[in-house]
Amino acid sequence: MSKLSRKAYQQQQRVSRRQKWMIIMGLLLCLCVIGLLIFQHIAGQRQQQKQFLTKHPVRGLIINQDDSYVDFTQANQDGMKYAYLRASQGASFTDDNFNDNYSRSIGSGLKIGVYHRFGFGSSIKGQEKNFVESVGNNIGDLPIEIRISYYGNYNSHNVKPKKLFNDVNEMTAYLYHKYHRPVLLKTNQRNYEILKKIPHAQFAITGKQHAKNSKFIGLSNANQIYDNGKISEYEMSAFNGNKVKWEEYLKQLKSDDLEKSNAND
Repeated sequence: MSKLSRKAYQQQQRVSRRQKWMIIMGLLLCLCVIGLLIFQHIAGQRQQQKQFLTKHPVRGLIINQDDSYVDFTQANQDGMKYAYLRASQGASFTDDNFNDNYSRSIGSGLKIGVYHRFGFGSSIKGQEKNFVESVGNNIGDLPIEIRISYYGNYNSHNVKPKKLFNDVNEMTAYLYHKYHRPVLLKTNQRNYEILKKIPHAQFAITGKQHAKNSKFIGLSNANQIYDNGKISEYEMSAFNGNKVKWEEYLKQLKSDDLEKSNAND
């Protein structure tokens, strides 16, 4: 190889090495940028979770027979304060796991509520009878919940507002006078506007914190988390208030329950 060729070759090698280093440095810079973006995203998520947990410190589980086995004591240790258990649906369906879930939840440290899923095609008398037979005396500590959500062929276009109001009002009045406690209506914002004047009713509405008598709120999937930030495998809701308000709420429920019970003795 001539002297000139050798110099050209060495120059080419230097250029090649420089290009390789530039490529490597570029890749490292890209990785650093990506890593920084990921870190900022995770940090942002954690900050949002921290803010959410501070704003909604009282959260609970919503359980039915389609859920896997629930360790209620562990749920309490993970920061949950209550659990709502499905008892019945419509005029004939009873949750297969209700009795087992209820008996295992006692002593877990959680406050317990029971709920009925409203059946649009079932008679109100039939639904009342089904609920009472399903729960017996196992009504827990919290307001009895009626969950009102559309299914199958039932939707906001073919369910008449007046009939919905009358049916839910009748069932709410029945449960209130039988069990001496308010009834929690879990529904969407549209139905809340239809049902909000029902006496003795409280409400649980997703994202609607300032509705009249909105004692609980439904949570988006991203906000169904334990105190450690882990996503829950079960549906969750939150009490619409802090821990102090929660204790006041429980005391008021107990006081009202005793007062109504004594008045009926």
